[in-house]
Amino acid sequence: MNYDNQDVLALEAARPRPIGRVGIIGATRMSVGIAMRLLDADVPVTLWERERASLAEGITLARSTYQGAVAQGTLAPHVRDRRTALLAGSVNFHHLKDCDLVIDVACADTAARESLFHRLDQVTKPGAILMSRVSHDVDRLARCTRRAGDVLGLQVPGPGSPGQAWELVPGTWTSRETLATLIALAGKLQQAVAVSGASCSR
Repeated sequence: MNYDNQDVLALEAARPRPIGRVGIIGATRMSVGIAMRLLDADVPVTLWERERASLAEGITLARSTYQGAVAQGTLAPHVRDRRTALLAGSVNFHHLKDCDLVIDVACADTAARESLFHRLDQVTKPGAILMSRVSHDVDRLARCTRRAGDVLGLQVPGPGSPGQAWELVPGTWTSRETLATLIALAGKLQQAVAVSGASCSR
């Protein structure tokens, strides 16, 4: 995003909301990678998946990765225990209701994403931010909700691109407060972040 001076001042003035728990849709390798970045910063995560077997694979991947770090001497056992304790897995969609941020990493089909965002809007609490791993159709997803200001996209580099910035993709109605919240969260994760797309509202 190319900000003029007024945009920069408005964003800096926006007050980030606290993020207490993050929900992640889909137990893919990328989902687990995002979850672990959050867990490493002591942010609780709820990993949701339709199928119990896929959920179990995702949880196992996270735990085995931490266990491998312990075996290599790069992570203390008590830190592993703390981080794995912050990870919850569920096949119950309503367990996302207390999340302050939900990231959809699983849906590849436009119709499925629209249905998901409509459902998330009904289940999650007011003020919860909804993100999708898309660089387009953000406005389309926002129209499926009653919280257009709290919807935006996220582009995450693949596993072979460590250190690259996450890209936030605001829509037409994404609020500056929402964007400021995600930038603050990225700072907590010590994750480089870039912003692209249209200027934010409010």
